[in-house]
Amino acid sequence: MAEQPKCVVGHTAQIFDRGGRRRIGPVVNLTKVKWGRQRDATSEAMIRLDGDSCDDNAEILEKSRTHRHELVVFRGRERVWEGPLHRIATGDGWAEIYAKDVSAYLFAQPMTQAYDNSTLPDGTARSTTVTGRIGGIIQYEFSHGRTMFYPDTMPDAIADVAQWTAWGGTATPVTGGWNIVMPAFESNDIWPSTNILPFLDVRHFPNEARTAMDTFAFETTVGSHLQALARQNGIDFTTLGRRIIIWDTSRNLGILPTMTEANFANDVIVTEYGSDHTQAAYSVGQNGLYGAALTLKNLAFYGPWTTMYTIYNEDGTQTPSQSDLDSQARRNTSGRSPSPIEVRVPDNSSIFLSEDVSINALVPGVQVPLRANLNFRQIAQQQKIDTVTVSEDGEKGETVAVTLTPATRPDSDEEA
Repeated sequence: MAEQPKCVVGHTAQIFDRGGRRRIGPVVNLTKVKWGRQRDATSEAMIRLDGDSCDDNAEILEKSRTHRHELVVFRGRERVWEGPLHRIATGDGWAEIYAKDVSAYLFAQPMTQAYDNSTLPDGTARSTTVTGRIGGIIQYEFSHGRTMFYPDTMPDAIADVAQWTAWGGTATPVTGGWNIVMPAFESNDIWPSTNILPFLDVRHFPNEARTAMDTFAFETTVGSHLQALARQNGIDFTTLGRRIIIWDTSRNLGILPTMTEANFANDVIVTEYGSDHTQAAYSVGQNGLYGAALTLKNLAFYGPWTTMYTIYNEDGTQTPSQSDLDSQARRNTSGRSPSPIEVRVPDNSSIFLSEDVSINALVPGVQVPLRANLNFRQIAQQQKIDTVTVSEDGEKGETVAVTLTPATRPDSDEEA
């Protein structure tokens, strides 16, 4: 008889209905668990069952459905991760359940109306903070439905409409079919709410990145828009449980105690990057418009090293103001002279947890003062957490790995 794989001891998992409030049931005798947290991306989690544990979980596997139910992961008694199921795989003597964090819901919701922060023809400015723009979009789209046409030529159209109205949906007969009122993910009584609006956490600070963007209805999804803003428009986001946190990239979500080589299983590397150095920057728009910024410090030493940047993704905007262009250019010179020297922990290095650094302290966007003493160049530098990956299996136990990147220059402004 084949030896049964060992089960994990530090983690447990349960299946909940959408919204994370009604429990469907536990998943028992897990042989592997993996979950994480990411900055500017949607994290994933996976649990695995082997051997007899598949039989023990036959009922919950039968009940579980992707895009309707959620996986909730516990580390000890702490609820550390949750989000909608997106894949359930089963084979001979094994099963795996995969899920994405709750930011995945944003990628399933289109932007159903135009959002215009451009300058009006009379010169009236409607620019806003990037955090304020995306926060308002999430609030609106998850609480306001839309109407879609359902043709009577669809197979079983009459039966489908009858079922929809029996569930409480609205269908209005029109020529050739029906107008179906598609309720929002939240604020309706037909399906369980995604339950993210009560936990939406948009941080506002003075002197945030601003935008004059103009987007059209159904141009993209809320999630894709958020990700594009995080790539090019000066904000960050991460997901912690049910909380989607959004903040200006020049700020942080907290600062951990100073760490050294002793906190990591891998060697710390110190590197100077000439490719990240510049003394001047130009933010180039359309029709010959541009913004400019100069770093005078060290100019006599380095000379006129200059970098050209395309204006932040302002597709569909009217003419941005000169101050907006100059502001973006200044952001692109910040921290780039002298040539940046980075203290780097190799990606996915294992970190040793302690009383000062617990699992709940490892949140993307939190800064980590990192000191390297064992290198030819001894240096201390502010880093920020990019990703956290936690995995446990019955044979090897638990590992906690992090990826760090250099933080932007500290800002002394207080949160608004």
